[in-house]
Amino acid sequence: MKRTEILASKVLKVVERIARNEVEKSVLGRTAECAAIYHQPKRPKRREN
Repeated sequence: MKRTEILASKVLKVVERIARNEVEKSVLGRTAECAAIYHQPKRPKRREN
């Protein structure tokens, strides 16, 4: 591949990611959040010897 083709493909990927993020923002009204934040397992109770 020529250097310009490689550069064009990288630019296209970046523009696609930016467009996808903007659509998600406009549809959800906020940025997407990681669901792992809401999953907090309970800690085991401390045993007294």
